[in-house]
Amino acid sequence: MQAIDKFHKDLDAAIKRTGGAPEPLKLEALRRFFFEHFRNVPEESLAALFTTFLEKWRMGEGPALAWLGGVSSLLLMEYDRTPFTIEEWADIRESIVVASDEIDLELLSYVMGLVLENGAL
Repeated sequence: MQAIDKFHKDLDAAIKRTGGAPEPLKLEALRRFFFEHFRNVPEESLAALFTTFLEKWRMGEGPALAWLGGVSSLLLMEYDRTPFTIEEWADIRESIVVASDEIDLELLSYVMGLVLENGAL
């Protein structure tokens, strides 16, 4: 099982555990899951990415979770070809660059290479 597959499996389990919880509790559980899963990524970058996720959540749970899965594939360096828009790539770039002095250089290079490849640099 690849890391991204495990992420999706664990994300599905985290969502199921929230059951019929009120939305604020569900979102807090997802935030904790995301931050715990990516302990190797600076908190500042994770916070910026999760803020974008929350904005997307307001437009729909399904698309927001798909976006979060795509971003997670980037952070796992197993990009799953989620079709991000140029604006989304630019937002991802900013979220990663905000902690560029703390982030793992291999991850920074990986994400920035994909940002460049997708025309958002």
